[in-house]
Amino acid sequence: MKYLIISSIWSGFGIIHSALISLQFTNWAKRVMGRYFAFYRLGYNLLSISLFLVLFSITKSLDSDLILNFIPPWTILQLILLITSSVMIIWAFLSYDALEFVGIRQIMNINTKMNSARPQKITKKGLLGIVRHPMYLATIVFMWSLDSTRADVLVHLILTIYILIGIWLEERKLIREFGFAYIEYQRDVPALVPFLKKWK
Repeated sequence: MKYLIISSIWSGFGIIHSALISLQFTNWAKRVMGRYFAFYRLGYNLLSISLFLVLFSITKSLDSDLILNFIPPWTILQLILLITSSVMIIWAFLSYDALEFVGIRQIMNINTKMNSARPQKITKKGLLGIVRHPMYLATIVFMWSLDSTRADVLVHLILTIYILIGIWLEERKLIREFGFAYIEYQRDVPALVPFLKKWK
């Protein structure tokens, strides 16, 4: 029963997370909120973090028996993967406009027409020139490098599937936004696995 609860709440998190950032919902929110849509990105991030922490706490309270536990010498590999993925997340974050990513720049520009606009170019700096979604890659590596309970493994599986679906949805949105320029980027840079260009 507890694993059904865990599956349900984390699947619900994925659905809510995707729905709130979908073009249909954000376009509706723009019409309703007007210039105050500048606060949307920050609100979205705060809500996502809050929900994640609540669900993480619930999951930890339901299961505590480890089934995936790295032992020497595998702890060395675990440490390498955790450090590498953490560095990748920070490096990828620095490839973006951090203030825009968080939602602060939109608020700073609330009185201008650019308060919610994405820069009209595709960034290929740093990790973004190696994989199109370095944060997602790093998140998957980090999750599966942790010592885990059955509940954790279930959550990691759900979040991995959610990330793969999220990439597909995000790519469709980016093609609509950037057109042929993004299709060229897809041809040049793999989505998730470095040096593998097969998956578009």
